[in-house]
Amino acid sequence: MKKRFFSTLALMLTAAVAAGLFAGCSSSGSGDKQVVNILSANYEDQIALQLDYLREIYPDAEINITYMSSGKLAAKIQAEGADSEADILLSLSSGYANQLKDGGYLRSFTPKSTYKAEYTDPDNVIIPNGVWSGAILVNTQELEKLGLPEPTSYEDLLNPIYKGHIVMSNPNTSSTGYFFLHGILGLYGEEKGWEYFDKLSENIFLFGESGSTPSSMVASGEAAIGLGIDYEGLLLQSEGKPVKVLFASEGAPYDYDTALLVNKKEEPSQLVLDVLDTITSAEGNAVFNNYNLSVIEGGENRGEYPENFKLLDMTDIADPDLKAERAQKWSERYE
Repeated sequence: MKKRFFSTLALMLTAAVAAGLFAGCSSSGSGDKQVVNILSANYEDQIALQLDYLREIYPDAEINITYMSSGKLAAKIQAEGADSEADILLSLSSGYANQLKDGGYLRSFTPKSTYKAEYTDPDNVIIPNGVWSGAILVNTQELEKLGLPEPTSYEDLLNPIYKGHIVMSNPNTSSTGYFFLHGILGLYGEEKGWEYFDKLSENIFLFGESGSTPSSMVASGEAAIGLGIDYEGLLLQSEGKPVKVLFASEGAPYDYDTALLVNKKEEPSQLVLDVLDTITSAEGNAVFNNYNLSVIEGGENRGEYPENFKLLDMTDIADPDLKAERAQKWSERYE
């Protein structure tokens, strides 16, 4: 069954516009200022805070951070190759990061921080930033208005009473969408997993382009239920929004995002290396890791999780061939 999607034409036009994001932002900058161009899949409110942090440390430099969704960001780097204006990539999920690494689009960089073994790249190309897990986000006021109970499992979401009230990110444009797809296919197995999504799609009214679509629509009351990110839901709760974070009894999908050095024709400037060093330091990670689960050895997790909280098996989430195969299946079934 076809669902509401941002049109392919719109995505193509946006990608074309994105090609000129850093027009005029060469490494020499305006006047005598050196420039660092950063593309980030993080959210714009967080980008603003991170940009302030870097500009305070490097007041004589011109530092630009521009938001792009994960899929568009990866596609942009693949299209531009060594001619890219971007110096650093932030908050790109491990799957997209591995695609870029395999394609030769990234350089190695040795950070000063020590990371947990399960997130460490022996080649020092993919630098972990933070771990994010998936949650069922609900707008408590909307559920009450609709007379709907809180879903506590993925199976609950198949109940026809939720038809037209659920939003999920598109796995082909969003890392958040893909890790739900990957985690649930791993939970049920490929055949039964796709059958699950066939049923779930009947209840979903929008597959959004961005990973933040579910949380923003749940917060605004446009959707009663969203498959979103735990961090976003907890942040909305702290802001007084009528949002509740529920973890499915079967387990939560998870992934980690990254900090990456683009493999350009010219060697990276010392300023670019210094900025990346700042971002990946223990202090910088506290600013650039917006999630609750730490990747740094000895780092503390943030937020409170229920006693029965558990993670799904996310083996092979970074496998680019598997992701491409599933992307094709998703397009055939739901686009």
